[in-house]
Amino acid sequence: MSHPRPAGPLVVVPEPIIDPPWSYEPERDLLATRGVSLEVANEANQNHLLGQADAVLVCMPFPAADLQLLRPKVPLVCYGVGMNAVDLDEARRLGHPVRNVPDFCTTEVATHAVALLLALNRRLLGLSAAARRGDWELGSLSDLPQLRRLAGQQVGIVGLGRIGSRVAAAIAALGCRVSGYDPFLTEFPHGVEQLTLAELLTTSDAIVLCAALNSGSSRLLDEAALATVKPGVVIVNVARGGLIDEDALVAGLRSGRVGAAGLDVREIEPPASDDPLRELPNVLLTPHVAAVSQESDADLHRRAAEVLCEVLTEAGHRLATAT
Repeated sequence: MSHPRPAGPLVVVPEPIIDPPWSYEPERDLLATRGVSLEVANEANQNHLLGQADAVLVCMPFPAADLQLLRPKVPLVCYGVGMNAVDLDEARRLGHPVRNVPDFCTTEVATHAVALLLALNRRLLGLSAAARRGDWELGSLSDLPQLRRLAGQQVGIVGLGRIGSRVAAAIAALGCRVSGYDPFLTEFPHGVEQLTLAELLTTSDAIVLCAALNSGSSRLLDEAALATVKPGVVIVNVARGGLIDEDALVAGLRSGRVGAAGLDVREIEPPASDDPLRELPNVLLTPHVAAVSQESDADLHRRAAEVLCEVLTEAGHRLATAT
């Protein structure tokens, strides 16, 4: 559907979210108050619209070739926290600024990480299944010998940005000792012990991944790294699936080197139908939903519109004053 275009700047969504159904009307309405129009492209008009765009809202992987369709220095806004949908090196080479929407779901993702950690620590999946079977004989419950007190355990967090810092505060309140690794930070949150990655891997009872995915962090937990972890470690990933070598993780889970894993994100989404992680009893999987809530959805619409206005202003466009 085409919408009447104001005289001001144009924001283009080259490939919209269609599953689940998603409306860009909140962004369109908010942008219209600033004299900015938003057009959702389709296969027939995408190249034409990208050639006219003053800013691009990137919701799905944006091929490097499509960067060539943009006019010089057109900013891109990634529709979420992650920025790996854009070839950042190529965008930088061509002079296109790239931003994200980093703060719409901090509470949700941190809460999800803690929920996964708690569920794995208390072996809730297996115990819930036993209760549903009517199995209340304690001697027959294989999960019971695995239960440990969470308070006093050392939890290592990889990536201490907004989400990692929130996870650290939450698990510290549960009585955990908290350590962290983040090569981009010089000052760590209060109460978080700064470690090297090697130190974190060898000392942590649980590891929570909250880091960005980039060339330096791809498959951060590979076969060599997992060979050094504390036996029985619990691994939680709410960041990006590519941080973990999944073949190595499967091997670690089968051998017991890794005691359990809670994964909201996967390297390939959705995974293949023969995904071995689906069959392992010590794995808790959720379908990349950590960021989702009614409140975070509303915040994403609002904050995306705000960031788009910021990058348009930085690019030299004069926007109307919001009414």
